[in-house]
Formats: sequence, C-alpha cells, structure tokens
Amino acid sequence: MAATVTLFAQASAALSLFVIGGSLAGLHIAGLRRPVAQIAIGKLLLHPLAMLAALLLCEAGGMVPMAQALRIGVVLTAASPMLGIFPILAQRHGHDGLAAAALLGATVASFFTISTLLWVFRQVPGWGG
Repeated sequence: MAATVTLFAQASAALSLFVIGGSLAGLHIAGLRRPVAQIAIGKLLLHPLAMLAALLLCEAGGMVPMAQALRIGVVLTAASPMLGIFPILAQRHGHDGLAAAALLGATVASFFTISTLLWVFRQVPGWGG
C-alpha cells in the first residue's frame, strides 16, 4: 500500500503539469483576461492582506505575538500562487482552462508581488526592517 501511494505521489507533479499544459493548449485567452486578473488579484493581493489583517487583529486582541519569521512566513504563504492541482480540481466543473490560465497568470505575477512584499517587510520595523 505504501509503495502504491508513494508512486502516485511522485507522479502527481508531472500529471499536474501535463493537465495544465493540455488545458492551456488551444485556449483563446481573449475572453479570459478579466476573470484571470480577478483570480490573480484575489490570490496575490487580497489573500495576503486578509492574512495580515487576521494576524494584526489577533495580536491586538491580546494573543501572544508570533515570531517575526513565522509572521512573514504566514503572509508569504498566502501571497504564493495557487497549487498546481488547482486546474485539476476545476476540471470537474468545466473550468480547467480558466483555472490553468489563472494559475499561469498568478505564477508570473507572483514574481513581482512577492518581491514587492519582501521589500515592504524590510522597510517596516518589526517585520524585518
């Protein structure tokens, strides 16, 4: 049983890339720009902002403050693009093309958003500055 699970776990990354590539092949991006942008903005900007707000509210509410590295890690994890399984999960509902395009767009945009976020952390005292 363990060998079978290990085999599937090792093959899942390659399978995910295969599904993403197949979903993007022949996809007409013209009508997907707005939904892809909305998904990417939600994942790369709104999700980390929500996590940051939750952290600040918890600390303001009397919770013991987290270590600096852990706080940064929580926000950076929220700012990362979605997992490769995103298009596979959307495939069941017929949105695999949109999900693959959103994953591609979010992955490209995350280079800029995560770099900016790291720069901001270095500027803010208590967050790395």
